This record gives sequence, structure tokens and C-alpha cells, in this order.
Amino acid sequence: MRHTIRLAIAASAALATLAFAGSAWAGSYSPSLIATSLTNGPNKPTTMLLGHVQGIDDDPTAKDTIYAPLGYGVTLGQAVGTKIGDVNATLVLRGGGNAQVDVTGEVLADDPAAHPSDPCAPGLHGAVWKLNITVAGTPLTVPLYVDAITAGPEATFASAKIQFCLAGPIGTPAGAQLLFALFDVNGVFTSPANTADRLWRATFTPYTPNTPNPNPAGTTEGQAVVPGRVSLTLAAKSLKHGKVVISGRLLVDGSPFGGATIELYVGNKKVATTKSKASGRFTFNKRIKKKTRYRTLVAFVGDLASCPAAALPGVPQGCKSATISFVATSNSVTARKRK
Repeated sequence: MRHTIRLAIAASAALATLAFAGSAWAGSYSPSLIATSLTNGPNKPTTMLLGHVQGIDDDPTAKDTIYAPLGYGVTLGQAVGTKIGDVNATLVLRGGGNAQVDVTGEVLADDPAAHPSDPCAPGLHGAVWKLNITVAGTPLTVPLYVDAITAGPEATFASAKIQFCLAGPIGTPAGAQLLFALFDVNGVFTSPANTADRLWRATFTPYTPNTPNPNPAGTTEGQAVVPGRVSLTLAAKSLKHGKVVISGRLLVDGSPFGGATIELYVGNKKVATTKSKASGRFTFNKRIKKKTRYRTLVAFVGDLASCPAAALPGVPQGCKSATISFVATSNSVTARKRK
């Protein structure tokens, strides 16, 4: 679990960079979906990191619906009170001088029978999760409604969906409005056998500005590619006078991946960062006094130039954002001082 949390924190930092730098897709309302798997390989239980990112000038979001691709297995029915994951989020307080605050919390399984007629997603669901955070000293719970999809039009492209509604800034403590949120989902999804079946989708519905009324006509779609295989390898070469070269390569689905930030660690301490080149290769030059064990971590979130697939039918504004993201750690290597 500590390993998962460290990766989630790293991915959250990458998310924040994307959120505050602004998406490359300019628009009045174009949130992005983030979907990242912490497990490589087909047919394996995986922890998913799911995120929502939007610009500070975007309209507030009323509702998200996140769709898991067809290839993902889904297991629901976790006991009430089971911890599904953790959440990290950044909010802007419209009633507090537009101050930005970071919040954390937990996602816990709730009883679906207690939510048969919630206006966000009426009806009985396969699972309901409670996302619990505290905003400006006030506890806030956001229910997430989760269903496996086995029939109907959605069954042609998705195996499961997660729906949730957001209040804000009207009706929230200090006029809180979501900028970005990242939560991990444990014990629910299994990776697809087909590494190509990894396109997650989400629809986003905004509020009409300065009102508590959703604006369905403003609904947009975001798409997120989860790579099937991420390989981050590492090697160490000792030179004279305590100099060592730590080098490696980043491959995504078998191809070199450039432009990703590679972090170098000794234990849990980050000691250096660099960027992968177009060849996927990267290098660190260090000087050591004693035997030192190194490892690397990459947490990448970036925009795609276009949506990989046609927009879902019935989405008024079509697909307006697309991302690729991944998190991986390397093997550990030991560098020794050479006399």
C-alpha cells in the first residue's frame, strides 16, 4: 500500500502540473480525464488512478460519468466500509478570494440500498462509494455510483461506469469549485487481455455560470489512453574517483518515449531529475562516497493532439480533450565506489 500511495502522490504532482499549466486544448469548458494503471500485463488485478482536470477559468462541473473500456473486468459488492482508495484534490474557493486549497480524503464503500433515488443517478446501483473530504473545516461527502454494464448502448464500448455529481461554487463551503481530483480504485478492476483495449472515456456536464442549474447542452467528452506496457529500466556504471553513471530507458508499448520527467531516488529521497530523450534513454551523473542503491520513478500526464476515437453519440460538444498517462518504477541498481 505504501508503494501505491507514493505512486499516487507522484501522479498527483504530475496532474497538478497539467492543471495549472492549462490544457493544450483551449476552450470555454473542456475538462480532461486522467486514467492510469499501476499494474502492467494482461488479466491482472490493477489499481486504477482516475482523475478530473479543468482550468481555473472553466465553468464549474455539475456531473462526471467515467467509462471503463470493454476489456476491463469489474468486481463490485465490496462490504460497506471497505476502503476503495484515497483522494487528492485541489479546489478554488470562489467565496474566499479565489484561494486554491489542497484536500485529501478516503473513498469508502457504502450501501447501495441507501441510495435508490439520489437525483444525481436515480435507481439501484451495483455499488456506491463515498468520497469523503473536508473543505474549509466542513466535512463534505460526494457519492460515486458504480455499475457494471452488460446491456444497452453503453455495453458496446464500456464494461463499467462511475457517475458522480458536484456542487459548487453555489452551495459549497467558501464557494469551493473543483480544479482537479485524483483517486485510486483498488480491488475493482482487472487489466484487459488485449493491450489495445485501453481507451477510457468520460462525459462532463457544466453548470450554467452563476446558477445552481446544470447545462446539459454544454456536455463534453474527454478520452484517456492507458498504455498496455511501460518499461523503465536502469543500470549503473562506476568510474574512477567516486563517479558513477546511472542510465536507463523508457519504453511505452514497446516504443521509445521522450519528454518524460525521470526522478532518481536513494531510498525514499529524491536526489535528481532529468528528461527522457527521443530515444527513451536518460542519464544521471553522480559522485558517491560509499555503495549506493538507486531506483527511478516516472509519473507522466500529457495531452494528445486529438481524440483517438470518435466522440460518443449524444454528447452535444463532442470530444474536446484527450490525455495519455502512466506511472512506473524501475529496477534498483547498486553503484560502488571505484578506486
